[in-house]
Amino acid sequence: MQVSHRFFSAAVAISCGLLLALSGTNFDLWPLAWIAWAPVMAVALNGGINGRIGNAALYGFLSGFAAYAGSCYWLIPYLQRFASLSRSAAILIFLVVVSYQAIAWALFCFVLRHLHDRTRVPVTFLAPVLFVAIEFAMPNVFGATLAITQAWVPPAIQIAEITGPPGVSFLLVLGNAALYDAARAWRTGTRLPVRSLTAAIGVLAACLLFGVVRIQQVRAAREAAPKLTVGVVQANVGTSAKGPLEDAHQRLFAHQQASARLELAGANLIVWPELAYPYEFRRDQQQDRLLGDLRRVRAGVRAPVIFGAVTVDADSLRRYNSVLLLDRTDDVRGRYDKNIPLIAGAHIPFYERLPFIRRLVPDANRFERGTDVALLSIDTKVGTVNIAPTIGFEDTLPSFGRRLARLKPNLIVNLSNDVWFGNTSEPWQHLALSIFRTVEMRLDLVRASNTGISAFVDSTGRVYAKTSAVDPAGAASTDVDTLLQRVAIQQAQTVYATFGEWFGIGCLIVSAILVLGTFRSPDAKVLGP
Repeated sequence: MQVSHRFFSAAVAISCGLLLALSGTNFDLWPLAWIAWAPVMAVALNGGINGRIGNAALYGFLSGFAAYAGSCYWLIPYLQRFASLSRSAAILIFLVVVSYQAIAWALFCFVLRHLHDRTRVPVTFLAPVLFVAIEFAMPNVFGATLAITQAWVPPAIQIAEITGPPGVSFLLVLGNAALYDAARAWRTGTRLPVRSLTAAIGVLAACLLFGVVRIQQVRAAREAAPKLTVGVVQANVGTSAKGPLEDAHQRLFAHQQASARLELAGANLIVWPELAYPYEFRRDQQQDRLLGDLRRVRAGVRAPVIFGAVTVDADSLRRYNSVLLLDRTDDVRGRYDKNIPLIAGAHIPFYERLPFIRRLVPDANRFERGTDVALLSIDTKVGTVNIAPTIGFEDTLPSFGRRLARLKPNLIVNLSNDVWFGNTSEPWQHLALSIFRTVEMRLDLVRASNTGISAFVDSTGRVYAKTSAVDPAGAASTDVDTLLQRVAIQQAQTVYATFGEWFGIGCLIVSAILVLGTFRSPDAKVLGP
């Protein structure tokens, strides 16, 4: 009987983890995130075999492992492509990464069970505070949180302008915990916890109503704001080009041709992806190359161009992954160097100290890291526009967005190259995470990605134009894709951009107080009626 109970509880935990994976991109069954945690809480709080608290951690781990394995499956082909690892080695690293991520869910279920047994705080309130505390305190390899499941649900994510993504995670767990408390009362025949359920429903309704109201307010402000027409070029070029884009000049020519078409259609600004310029660009170079030089960036285009390039220090030969802005007079008006490379991608810890890693992944850590954020400023008919540039996964990081917000930008631009991930769910997850920056900063976002997803996102988090993800290695056609849209030139200062992670820190403090209270009085129920 005990063995069958164990397998049943494990099956419930794994099944719910898979449901949570399906709730995220690009499966997009987002309503599942509002109910899939409740059964996990049930098996964790019922204690499994002999009521052991350790079983709660086990079921949390199994659920987290299934969720992250289902949503991060792309890590295996990514490691095979980027690092040329064997399939078995890639699977091993995948298992390590997913297991690490699952530890947070194991810790959540373990501490939840501990506090549930020793306090009078209803699970309805206990679970969301604790979940946010652990999600906030424990680093996530790819920056993904539970909030990502609601990226395409604008009313649910507007609270992020106050709390950041932790507020969205709080609402999701609050809904699940209320469902658990109600189901438990019904199953055991005990009194329904009316007060806590009413309070939970009130919080959820208030936050969703806030979202609906704020969407209308922000849209009205956006409609009244000055507009700029921006063109995006997505060349769909692989890491080793094939066919019509087989050399550097042909790659550059493809970007130039697409840019000329976009300008003819009305673009006031052209954006190319990360490292789109196929030659090195000297850091002391103040202008574009001369007419007739095949390495000239702008050919047949007068509009300002924002582009990604490798910039080189002439004295030390240090190389940077940079974004540059060329204005209408061919002057370099600004440069930004990538601050935060992707762990296990562009950057591997201890790379210089471990020779076997350098032999295994020779292309990693090939760029110096920038240290400062920057604005790129262009003069337009609507005045000077200050653009906040990000490169790669920097647009998925709330902390990086807050650094940019201090500079008071009018627009966010992201240049990415997700070619290593192919046509998997990763490019969609990247876009989903970046959406939160638009709500947190109340600014439009323009994304230019070499192989997709390129997109335009407004300041409510609505994606109003996008391309598809392309895998150049397997696509029948790798034609250049373009987008042309009008963006709003805005400036806003939100609570989250001003005060940062106050909500996550608050949940962490409350959780710590609850845990410490149980150790002071291990046999008594604390902090409750």
